[in-house]
Amino acid sequence: MSDIDIVITWVDGNDPLWIEEYNKYCPKAFKKEIDTSGKRYRDMGLLKYWFRGIEKFAPWVRKIHFVTNGQVPEWLNSNNSKIHLVKHSDYIPMEYLPVFSSHPIELMFHKIPGLAENFIYFNDDFYLVGDVSPEFFFKNNLPVDCGSYGIVNPIHKIRSIIYNNLCILNEHFSKTDYKGKCLSLKYSFIDNYKSILLMNFPFITGFLDNHAAIAYKKATFEEVWNECSDVLSKTMESRFRSLSDVNQWLFRYWRLCKGEFYPTNIRKSVQVCNINDDKLSEYVLSGKFKEIIINDDECNDFNIRMEKVADAFKQLLPQKSTFEI
Repeated sequence: MSDIDIVITWVDGNDPLWIEEYNKYCPKAFKKEIDTSGKRYRDMGLLKYWFRGIEKFAPWVRKIHFVTNGQVPEWLNSNNSKIHLVKHSDYIPMEYLPVFSSHPIELMFHKIPGLAENFIYFNDDFYLVGDVSPEFFFKNNLPVDCGSYGIVNPIHKIRSIIYNNLCILNEHFSKTDYKGKCLSLKYSFIDNYKSILLMNFPFITGFLDNHAAIAYKKATFEEVWNECSDVLSKTMESRFRSLSDVNQWLFRYWRLCKGEFYPTNIRKSVQVCNINDDKLSEYVLSGKFKEIIINDDECNDFNIRMEKVADAFKQLLPQKSTFEI
């Protein structure tokens, strides 16, 4: 198996210097058009458990590329040989900085110095809670994924971004280009049934989007940039999220259309929830899942709920990792 790296993005939205810069550039006159939601930058205080989970459950990872605007948690052991601290300015051209949207940050991951060809992208709210092998993410040197057809949810918060991705995709691919992996015995019955129904559409309506860590190859990023540089460059100009953006799912959709993935049913091993879920701590400790996704949301008792979740992670991962001072 080839080397596999992890890329994780993080921001401390409580940092006074970051807040000052945010307010300096925030286009207040356009808040209705541009998503500048505060909770998007809120730190849940669980990052050390993310690192503990990687060390315990995925010790085979070669390198963790920790991407920030230069912020470093005070407890992080930056001398750990597996840590590569990456500033936005290390791989994003200066004309696009500073940036407060994840979209431009994600679109140029392939430019991170020293990044392995095979890498996994984690948000900082995606946590490993069970043992995973390299084959959980890459098999036969292909990203492990689900290629079931889907359709854009009209009430989804990022529906416009997904729609933009699909418009670009349909300019380059057709249903006849798809390499036959929208159906698989590895997928659930429901997912296969949806794919069969959507086969009658003459265009690609979307794919099943699993909010979880995604396996990528740098070659896919390079290919999409070669084919769609104008569209990607426009998103790079958006310091804040814009309805005209595309995002990193475009790279995923691209390789799905080319059949460059190994099919799996990710639903069996990933639990997606939000901080308002009363069973959140139970999910962390249940042993049923490999990965827990904790979506932030409006919450009146945020600190109380985060303390309960932190207690659950402490039970699961009580020992400090070598990533902590």
